[in-house]
Amino acid sequence: MSKKRPNVTVKIILKVKDEILILKEDETFVFPGGRVKWDEKVMEALKRELKEEIDYVPEKNPVLFDVWDQLPEDGKGHYVMIYFALFLEEKPKIKALEGAEILWLTKDEFKEKEIIRDNKFLEKMYKESLN
Repeated sequence: MSKKRPNVTVKIILKVKDEILILKEDETFVFPGGRVKWDEKVMEALKRELKEEIDYVPEKNPVLFDVWDQLPEDGKGHYVMIYFALFLEEKPKIKALEGAEILWLTKDEFKEKEIIRDNKFLEKMYKESLN
């Protein structure tokens, strides 16, 4: 039996009104989050990563937003990315702890910078509401 396991990553989409938080690391844009460790629950991993990256612990649990799953043709991996979303009334007090730049972007700014090329995902980020 193979001991290979998927590489599971958790990310969060923090939205305040018409702006969404994105981190810029060098020339790469990423949502806050990271890998789930062995024997770690998904929500625990997300909260740990948020504390490590932006010194933020949400007051309430975010909701499941989307799941991305990839099996590369070369057979060298299995990647699962779980996106959560949290819609807030005001911007939380956060600070980048790992050298990233914090940006709050509108839908037009995401398009202009070509950060997300999947239009369906982009539309969903700005369409969804939990209120």
